[in-house]
Amino acid sequence: MTDTPESAPVLGRPGQAYAATRLRWAALGDAERLCTLWRGAYPDSDETEAAMCPWLEHGGALMLLDATGTLLAALRWRPNAHGWEVDRVATLPRHRGQGYGRWLLTKVEAAAIRANIPVLSLSLPSDASTGQLAYYARIGYLETRRDGDRIDLHKRVGGTWQTKRPGSNGTHGTAA
Repeated sequence: MTDTPESAPVLGRPGQAYAATRLRWAALGDAERLCTLWRGAYPDSDETEAAMCPWLEHGGALMLLDATGTLLAALRWRPNAHGWEVDRVATLPRHRGQGYGRWLLTKVEAAAIRANIPVLSLSLPSDASTGQLAYYARIGYLETRRDGDRIDLHKRVGGTWQTKRPGSNGTHGTAA
């Protein structure tokens, strides 16, 4: 990952105007801002800087800001036994429905592929809405387990299954 900000427009729905936005990697100094975003996105969250910092130190986070620097949405991840654990997309309620979460997830998936990470995993609270479950299912996350307080999802994104095998022609079929 680089420390330099990336900039790219986020398109709104067809015919809808949008404010210019900017995507950048989060730094440890952003922990307080990210905690405020998480508490705003998930009012039942008691996110603290002490809980946020390990995500930033051992994994990372992408932040989506508007032209004025207001934090609109973010996504964080950290390594786990099978790849990366991705947290729920945090978007303030007034900014939802703009495609920000999908854009952040796509960027993290691309980073995982570049890093040869085979699986992204995600846990939702057991009381997650059917809308939340459907959102992650639409972008390829499969439910792997339900237990008392959470629902686990995963998505294969990279790893050795994507590399060309010796004797293979690089396609999904048999060797040529």
